[in-house]
Amino acid sequence: MFSVVIPLYNKAHIIDRTIASVLTQTMSDFELIIVNDGSTDNGLDIIQKYLIDPRIKIINQVNQGVSAARNRGVKESKFDYVAFLDGDDEWLPGFLAKVKEAIELYPKAGMFGSTSWHKNIITGSSSDVTLDRYKEKIKQIEFFENPHIMPHTSAMIVSRKIFNQTFSNGDGFPVGMKCCEDLSCFYRMAFYTPLIYIGYPLGIRNSGVFGQITELSKEERFKLLKHVVDFYNLTHRTWINLEVKNNYYAIFIMYDLRHRIMASLRDNDYKTINYILTELDTVIVNLFPKFELSLYLNRKLKFYAKCYIYFTKILWRRKGYPRVGHS
Repeated sequence: MFSVVIPLYNKAHIIDRTIASVLTQTMSDFELIIVNDGSTDNGLDIIQKYLIDPRIKIINQVNQGVSAARNRGVKESKFDYVAFLDGDDEWLPGFLAKVKEAIELYPKAGMFGSTSWHKNIITGSSSDVTLDRYKEKIKQIEFFENPHIMPHTSAMIVSRKIFNQTFSNGDGFPVGMKCCEDLSCFYRMAFYTPLIYIGYPLGIRNSGVFGQITELSKEERFKLLKHVVDFYNLTHRTWINLEVKNNYYAIFIMYDLRHRIMASLRDNDYKTINYILTELDTVIVNLFPKFELSLYLNRKLKFYAKCYIYFTKILWRRKGYPRVGHS
């Protein structure tokens, strides 16, 4: 029933845990596709022992990035539903069984996502990020009420048919995009198909793992800003070309960009603000009133810029949209 796709790149230190979490699922109707994206550590040697299981296959390719690895996994999959699992995350044993239950309830949906535990493997601390209003429920919800509280990549399952219909070239995850590539895929899919939210924390999103993007310095993060802007531009161009537009997205994109700018204002990081407003497509920048843009670009008006963003956040919250850490 499920094709599980794991992109592997230099995760020798944790890949055993990830694979074990798949093999201990309470349902066994799956194949496991591990796409080795040119790893240079001994991760490939570690996973050889699992090949005695006929459900597992390894695909080797030269390093092309996580997007190319995930896309290749989808292309090589044989089952109707594709489950994504990164090489440093895990599932609890009932994950696939609960997703199967969700599919039986909503057979026409194209995206299914379970909530997760966010766990630091160094400290052992963990937190359940399930929205209170959906705990122990399986519900169709509006993705763009707030994508930040939606299930993350390693707890997301898509219909292979709808994935291929949405991305006719098989490029659901944009190749070359070094961050936000997963958001780019799921945002664009959400324009065409509903998300079924599974309010059971059956995924484990690990942090504190060597090599994760969260460990990058401020300078290294700035270099990734190009890819963040590319994500916004690609998503918005897709939305513009829709015959039936999702109005929740139009509201959210402004909230999201303001939230990002607020973080830069707090850090006095006008370099980032200037880059974002310069490199975003004009059609996105024009969503904002000109006086608002002038607030963001003038250091002397920082106080008023922050006050304005707080005001827009109040308006957002009055609509009852779910927020990170709330609802």
